[in-house]
Amino acid sequence: MKKIILLLLVLASCKTAKKLNNSELCDVLSNLHLQDQFYRGMQELEDPFFMVLDSLMDINNLSRSEYAKLPQNEQLAFGKIARKIADTKPKISKAEEDSLMVLQKELDYKTTEKLLEIVKKYGFPDTEKLECENYAAPFLIFGHAPKKYWKEIDKVIEKEKLANRIGEGDYKYIKWHIGGRKDNEIDQIQIQVN
Repeated sequence: MKKIILLLLVLASCKTAKKLNNSELCDVLSNLHLQDQFYRGMQELEDPFFMVLDSLMDINNLSRSEYAKLPQNEQLAFGKIARKIADTKPKISKAEEDSLMVLQKELDYKTTEKLLEIVKKYGFPDTEKLECENYAAPFLIFGHAPKKYWKEIDKVIEKEKLANRIGEGDYKYIKWHIGGRKDNEIDQIQIQVN
C-alpha cells in the first residue's frame, strides 16, 4: 500500500513538472494577463473603449493580428460600435472601486507567483517569439506585483537581463515598479516601453 501511494506521488510530481510547449505557455500567459487586468479593467470605466473593442473582436473570433489586417473601413465600423457601447457604460463609485482593488490584489499575488515560476523555468517570456495568438504582457504582471515579491522579482529579472532574455523597456518598467514607482523616473521609462 505504501509503495502504491509513493508511486502515485512520484507520478503526480512528474505530471506537474511537464514542460509546456509554446502554445500552452502562450495560453497560460494570456490567462495571467487577463487576470492581471480583470478588476483593473472594470475600474477603467472613464473610457472603456478598448475593453469593448477587445470584446467585439472576441465575439467575432478575431485575433488582434486579424483585426489589424482588416480594411480600414471595417476597423472603423468596429470602432463606431465600440464607441457607442462604451459611451453607455455607467460610472462606479469610489467604494466600488476600492472593493475591486481588494479583489485585484488577491489576483496579483497569484499571477505574480505563477509568472515567477514560469520565468524561473523558461526565462522571461517573449510573446512574439512564442508566436502567441492572444495578447499577453508579462511585464505588467511584475509591474503590479505586491511588495512581498519585489526582492525575488529583482533577482530574477537581473538574471534575465544578464542572459539577454528581457527587453530593455520591460526591464525598466519592472525596475521602476519594484523601486517604488518614483514619478520622476516614469517619463523616461514610458518612452522605452511604448
